[in-house]
Amino acid sequence: MNEDASGDGAEKKDALYVAAVERAMRVLEAFASKPGDLGLTELADMTGLGKSAAQRFVYTWEKLGYLVREPASRRLRLTSKAVELGHSYLKGDPLIAQVAPHLATLRDQFGLAVNLSVRRGDDMVYLLRLPSHELTLAEMLPGRRLPAWSNASGRMLLTTSSDDELRAIFKRQPPLAFTPRTTTDLETLLAQIARARTNGYVITEHQVHMHQIAVAILATVSSGAQVAIGVATSMGDYSTKRVEAELVPALFKTAAALHAA
Repeated sequence: MNEDASGDGAEKKDALYVAAVERAMRVLEAFASKPGDLGLTELADMTGLGKSAAQRFVYTWEKLGYLVREPASRRLRLTSKAVELGHSYLKGDPLIAQVAPHLATLRDQFGLAVNLSVRRGDDMVYLLRLPSHELTLAEMLPGRRLPAWSNASGRMLLTTSSDDELRAIFKRQPPLAFTPRTTTDLETLLAQIARARTNGYVITEHQVHMHQIAVAILATVSSGAQVAIGVATSMGDYSTKRVEAELVPALFKTAAALHAA
């Protein structure tokens, strides 16, 4: 992509739009799509910026304290300053404040991992994750963004889209196979999402992790926002029947409490 052309186009559409800021943010957002350290050439390729432009943005982010360069490899990574922004968001968001106590009650009732997710375009983002002892560190951290096809919460969030919209999403972003048993066939996914619309919940197995079963429902909070609430556990502890008998009613009860709050 020609960076100058894309920026000029945006500025012509909106006089208040600062194209340089958008290009600078592409550099930071590259670290969200590929966690860890990145080299300058990788950043230029991932962002569509020229190498010289990428270098200037990197230098600026370094000076502002958001990026740091490893002395030996010269590769770049985010600093803890990025976490500070996330903390401010999580602490100040009224949605988190409203939902968190209800999720804590659900987690304490069953001792299982509970999460809150929202839709962002074709993806889903974990806003809050209350862990169980079974989760890995990566699964405990909020902020992870995944294609909405990936798991129970994402598929529940997709129930608000029509089949035509879902086919368009599939064309833009086909599902990723996280395990040998991840569902990636469009028609199978459409059928599962259709059942979720009817039933009000969805159960998945082996989708992001082998031997993991997850269930999610869609909840509407008092502000009118729609969120997904999900629970994940080991298939060795919970069968599909047990999930339906115990977890699904508890999730619906939580959703009702959130709507009334």
